Amino acid sequence: MIDKILLRLSWGWVLLGACFLCFVTFTLYLVGYTEQEGFVFLRTNVGFLLAKPDGVVSPIWMTAFYFHVVSCIVCLLLGPFQFIAYLRKNYPTWHRGAGKVYIASILFAGAPSGLYMAVFANGGLPAQLGFVVLSVLWIMTTYLAYHTIRTRDFKAHMAWTARSYALTFSAVTLRLWTPILSIYTNIPHEVIIASTAWLNWIPNLLITEILIRYFAKRL
Repeated sequence: MIDKILLRLSWGWVLLGACFLCFVTFTLYLVGYTEQEGFVFLRTNVGFLLAKPDGVVSPIWMTAFYFHVVSCIVCLLLGPFQFIAYLRKNYPTWHRGAGKVYIASILFAGAPSGLYMAVFANGGLPAQLGFVVLSVLWIMTTYLAYHTIRTRDFKAHMAWTARSYALTFSAVTLRLWTPILSIYTNIPHEVIIASTAWLNWIPNLLITEILIRYFAKRL
C-alpha cells in the first residue's frame, strides 16, 4: 500500500515538474524584460513573432496568438492530472472541474485561435495544412472526450482525453523538433519549418495510440 502511494506521489511530482517547465516556457512569450522598456507584458519582440511583421501589427492576429498561448498554459497544466487515478477516485469534484476547464479552454480558445493562426503559419502551404489538420483534430478529440463522458463511456473518455492531450502537448514537442533538426541536420530551414508542422503532433498521436492499445488499464 505504501509503495503504491509513493509511486503515485513520484509520478505526481514528475508531472508537476513537466507542467512547471511548460508554464515557464509559455510565460516567456507573455512577459519579458528589456533594458529599454523594463518589464513588458504581451510583448512582440520574442521568438517567432520577430519573423511575422504582418501578423504582429494585426490586432486580430495578436489577440488570437495570446488567446492561444494562455489557453495552452491552462491545458498543459491541467491535462496530466486528469490521468492520475488517485485524484479521479478521491477527488472526483476536482477532477470534473479541472476537466471542464481543460475542455472549455481548448474548444473556446486554444483550438479556434490555433486554427486562425494556422492560415498564416510560416512555411507556406505544407506548414499551414499541418497546423490546420492539428487544430481540427484537437477540436474533434476534445469534443469526443466531452461527449463520451456525457454518455458515461469511461473507457472511451479516457482514450479520447489521452489523444486530446497528445495534441495539446504538440505545443512542447514543436519547440523540441525545431532546434533538434536545425542543430543536428543539414535540412534547409524552410523544409524544417514545414516538416515540424506535422512532426510536432503525428509522433505524439502514434505513441498515444500504442499506450491506449497496450496500457489502457493504466489510464
